[in-house]
Amino acid sequence: MTIPSLGQLDSERASWNDDMYAAHPTPYARGLARHIELARVRTVVAFAAIRPSDAVIEIGCEAGNLLAALPPARRIVGVDISLRALADAQRRFASLRRTVELFQVDAERGLPFAQGEFDVILCSEMLEHTSDPGAVIRHIHGVATPQTRVIISVPHERPKVRLKELLHRVGLLRLVGDVEPHRSEWHTQEFSPSMLNALLGPLFVIERARMVWATHYVVSLRPR
Repeated sequence: MTIPSLGQLDSERASWNDDMYAAHPTPYARGLARHIELARVRTVVAFAAIRPSDAVIEIGCEAGNLLAALPPARRIVGVDISLRALADAQRRFASLRRTVELFQVDAERGLPFAQGEFDVILCSEMLEHTSDPGAVIRHIHGVATPQTRVIISVPHERPKVRLKELLHRVGLLRLVGDVEPHRSEWHTQEFSPSMLNALLGPLFVIERARMVWATHYVVSLRPR
């Protein structure tokens, strides 16, 4: 089944993300990285507090790892710029016999949805892959209302990289899992909690925040 493309699309950025997705498969299959990822997913799902009547969208859904962990909802939508990732998500949900709407969307150029169309907006581990994370945040704000529950997570890059480099030097990186020893080439931003808070401040109020294993920062937001 063809995955529709919505809105404006930067084809060069889409192709680059296809390549990065193929080179850096997720979710992590083993080791500490797998445990950390599962903890991050549990935190995002808990913050979202999804109800059966909700319409939910994930911005940057990749192959649907987080979407597959969500409880039943009236409508579930996943968008990503990578068609390769979306094709894997499509196969995943077909095998699970779950109805999930999938669209190719360039969130840096806009989110082609109506304001208030979704009760819950998720954007987890996506902003670090963008050239303009502030644009994505502005577009999320544009489709949210004061009643929308917005959940964003980013890696806390510096301590995460330092830990990997230390374990690499002593020959124990295999305990983490199948990860690169340095900063991922797919991460175009070096996020920290303070950086995310500064980007969010003009548009959102942070209602809850949690560090996950000191390497991921999850926030629940209310639009201003």
